Amino acid sequence: MNVSIRTPALSMQADAYVIKNPFETRNSHTITNAADAAGVLNLTNSSEIDALKELIRGCDFTSISTNQLARIGSKLSELDLIDEHVACAFISGHMAFDKNGHSTERDVKYNAIAMFNQMLGDNKAYAREWPMYAHQESFKIVTKKLLGANQVINALSYFANSSRNDLSISIQV
Repeated sequence: MNVSIRTPALSMQADAYVIKNPFETRNSHTITNAADAAGVLNLTNSSEIDALKELIRGCDFTSISTNQLARIGSKLSELDLIDEHVACAFISGHMAFDKNGHSTERDVKYNAIAMFNQMLGDNKAYAREWPMYAHQESFKIVTKKLLGANQVINALSYFANSSRNDLSISIQV
């Protein structure tokens, strides 16, 4: 005798990540000079700088949508300026999904600087609460991804908010 039990599919729906301090613009990852910002992005020549300037023209990383962040993350990955983990963080944005796991609310603006910093803090707090998690490879990957996302978003914010019109920097190879 075969018994068939049908259960409803589990929903993959998730609300957008809740940012507790949406007005945060500075944190421990804030970058205050062009050399540090260029170092985070491994910028080595003027064509990379020009491509970056074009990419972030008019961006405000304290009020950005998932669509905008995904476009930037994809382009940075294409230019080999970020790794696939950081690109994934940018593409996922504020992590709102429908019941089928499709990204939603992609045009809603949020503070990516505050969000990535809080996500990293939440990840570290989880590891303190569950120490066995901190030794798993998945924790190390997530931590690296969130640390990278914090560094990159702050480097981009530095360039986007630079008072210099040309955003040029001195690069020594």
